[in-house]
Amino acid sequence: MKKVSIVIPCYNQAQYLPACVDHCWFQTYENLELVIVDGGSTDGTKAYLKDLPGMLETARETAVLRYDEQEGVIRKDYRVYHEDSHAAHPGRELKILVFDEDLGRTGTYNAGFRAATGDYATYVVGDDMPHPHMIEKLVTALESTGADLAYSDFRVVDDTGRIVRQVRKPDYDFDKCFAQWFHLGVSTLHRREMHNRVGIMDEGWQQANDYEWYLRMAGAGARFTHVPEVLYSVRFHGHGPALDEESVKLARKARAMLNKA
Repeated sequence: MKKVSIVIPCYNQAQYLPACVDHCWFQTYENLELVIVDGGSTDGTKAYLKDLPGMLETARETAVLRYDEQEGVIRKDYRVYHEDSHAAHPGRELKILVFDEDLGRTGTYNAGFRAATGDYATYVVGDDMPHPHMIEKLVTALESTGADLAYSDFRVVDDTGRIVRQVRKPDYDFDKCFAQWFHLGVSTLHRREMHNRVGIMDEGWQQANDYEWYLRMAGAGARFTHVPEVLYSVRFHGHGPALDEESVKLARKARAMLNKA
């Protein structure tokens, strides 16, 4: 089973990060490396990350198992992060990178990708939540099609967890996915060898960094495949004009590439 690296970039997301990490830890795919990068947070993120390794080993809860006529309600004390079959496999690695200075959005992603050692890699932003089968489904797509990057549909949720929108991505077509607008985005998985072919994210792009990166992959001949299932929840807080401005520049670049082809 090939290793998958999940890079979790975060900056002042202490209220969301524990849920994000849990959703990554409890993926159905077993051979995972979690690379959490704190890009200079000033809230409670550093305290959470300091306690996280111990928490993963020792956190316990109590659950009701059954009712017995003689003994009454039977309860069991269990380890939260090791109760299921994952406990029998050395399938979870944790790397935590903490920086005092603000690395910038893209710099935080790149610190994680430099530390990643998996055969496949992805990112999950520190306030988002991958669904349990995301990695398993995307690995299957890469291995069954031979593609270099797999992507799925996703949903947008608000801070209460309510679903604001279901986003159905198009099947891969350069025009639809890059030139009309960026329709890959989150819930992706790529072969880490692409880092050797095109490099990692360009830190000149702070908002549409994945748009530029995947466009660069496409220009290098990468193959893309779509998994038409909702496998990820984006926690939406709104965005400013900078994202649109960068995205427009990249859409124009993609159209120029299409016209030149």
